Amino acid sequence: MTPLERQRLATCAVWRLDADSRDDGAWTDLGGLQLHATGLPVPWWNGAHLTSPDGLAHLPAAAAWFRERGLPWGLLVPAELDVEPPGGSWVTDHPVMMRGLSGLPPAEDVALRGDAADDAAAVQAVGFDTTPNLSRDFVLPKTRGAACRLVVGYVGGEPVATATLVQVDGVAGVYGVAALPEHRRRGLGRAVTLAVLHAAADDGCDLAFLNPSPMAHGVYASLGFVDDLPWRVWSVADALPQGDVQP
Repeated sequence: MTPLERQRLATCAVWRLDADSRDDGAWTDLGGLQLHATGLPVPWWNGAHLTSPDGLAHLPAAAAWFRERGLPWGLLVPAELDVEPPGGSWVTDHPVMMRGLSGLPPAEDVALRGDAADDAAAVQAVGFDTTPNLSRDFVLPKTRGAACRLVVGYVGGEPVATATLVQVDGVAGVYGVAALPEHRRRGLGRAVTLAVLHAAADDGCDLAFLNPSPMAHGVYASLGFVDDLPWRVWSVADALPQGDVQP
């Protein structure tokens, strides 16, 4: 299996684990199309991952599944499949970077905690421009799963940076890397990212991936991450029938 194939499988597995950790979470596989819902009204926190071109036939059922839950959603298509959903509108490409976990740069000397989910949620709320309550509702349930870890970096006793690690079948997904605006460009995002990478390597993972923002791309490249094919994000709900279609 290629690293990219492992990344695709791990991404889908991460979202299934996420859904399983939530009281209002849900997940299903329609055959070539895996759906996950967090129960939160944010489109990029609910989605359908296409795993086979055959899954496009199930888009009406997917739309009904999300409509039943009252949730916005998007379709994520691996670029290597080279298919477009009928009537869909391309929204963006969700970038992917990967690296092996041998030969990591040394961990950096930053005060860290791994038991402060509330602080992680507070930093993410500012870093990703969402409300504190919504950030808490997204972040805190993740800690119920043994595969997930949160790391928070501190300066002067105050939480200023965070990263989330989810491990699946030897693959480490790095998510939720954020730093408070006044503490950016000081190496703190790099430090918390290195912390979770070392934790993953210590646990036996041999591959890591993340989905960089343009602002952070250079930081991850300096850590040895390289670009691979993205997920293509499509909006399809408006192009699908609105009747009662059951998954």
